[in-house]
Amino acid sequence: SVKCPLCNWNGSEFLNLRCPKCNSLPRQRLVPYCMKTFNLQEKRILHVGPNKSEYDYVLKMINPAVYDRVALSKNEIVNLPKDIAKNSLKQEYYDLVIIWHVLEHIKDDVKAIKNLFSSLRYGGKILVSVPIHPKGNSKTIEDDKIDEKEYEKIYGDRHHVRSCGLDYIERFINAGFQLIYDVNVKNINPKKIEYFGLSINHIAWICEKSEIKV
Repeated sequence: SVKCPLCNWNGSEFLNLRCPKCNSLPRQRLVPYCMKTFNLQEKRILHVGPNKSEYDYVLKMINPAVYDRVALSKNEIVNLPKDIAKNSLKQEYYDLVIIWHVLEHIKDDVKAIKNLFSSLRYGGKILVSVPIHPKGNSKTIEDDKIDEKEYEKIYGDRHHVRSCGLDYIERFINAGFQLIYDVNVKNINPKKIEYFGLSINHIAWICEKSEIKV
């Protein structure tokens, strides 16, 4: 028996890694695992680039008082059409930011991270994940001169602008965040990994915008 933590579907197995009900993938099912495990039941949430299964979960299971969804263009899920690397967001407003496998697509990710930092109230948290490529990669790679034939091999996807490594968390620390939880799926109980259909290759970080120290 397995269970999708996003939609609560139960069954004998996931089909090609996907949930037969909400179509979620392992990386997406890590979102509710983190939110439940670390009690991220916040009142004002900003979700960057959500997909349908993540959106439904936060809306129905968390039911925050404020739930803003931001991406480049508006659709049935997104209510804030903005480029987070160029446009400012509400300042010191949100209790939680969720950004999942998005930053590897943003060229000026440093600016985007700074804008997300500014949007959080002090004590607010950010739940973030990026794909680590290749598996276990320790150092982030960014090279504008990569040959097109080698691009997908090095970056993992033709739409990525960098190959993220385990050092990527340093960009959040440099922006002022304090790392409070390092979630590496390979360290989770194997029975839970199988039950929720997670992947041992995925990681996530939970960081806090700490109070100003006088």
